[in-house]
Amino acid sequence: MKKFNIWTVALLLIISVSTFANTPPGNIQSTFKKMYPKANDIAWSQDDGYYCANFVMNEFTKNVWFNAQGQWAMTQTDLVSLDRLSPAVYNAFVSGSYASWVVDNVTMVEFPKWQAIIVIKVGQDNVDIKYQLFYTPQGVLLKTRNVSYLHDIFGPSTFFLN
Repeated sequence: MKKFNIWTVALLLIISVSTFANTPPGNIQSTFKKMYPKANDIAWSQDDGYYCANFVMNEFTKNVWFNAQGQWAMTQTDLVSLDRLSPAVYNAFVSGSYASWVVDNVTMVEFPKWQAIIVIKVGQDNVDIKYQLFYTPQGVLLKTRNVSYLHDIFGPSTFFLN
């Protein structure tokens, strides 16, 4: 019976440590609540020294990154498809050289001091090639990035925030 109690306590300790391992400090939680007071079901993780909150708001999946000082670094909103793009970005994409490629995902990334960036991830059927296309809200293509063999393809390091 004593063995059982020791194992039970050890198991509960392991579960509690893993549950709270990604919980951010109070300053980060405070900043998050000010920005998104109605957010529920938040899953916290850590990414490259940042705390990242993942949640759904207004039917959009969002990832919000904060540095260790509790300052907002960026917000990624999954727009899913081209239907949610502004006309300027949509027209730039469909008239560009990747228009015939298959759209995998569309994401808007917002920053505290920069303009938003729209990222369209494209690929080709039956080929293992993927690219991210970075657009300004005005439809200017800033850069393309080959992400074919990258596992973690999106985060603060993508935008040199580290």
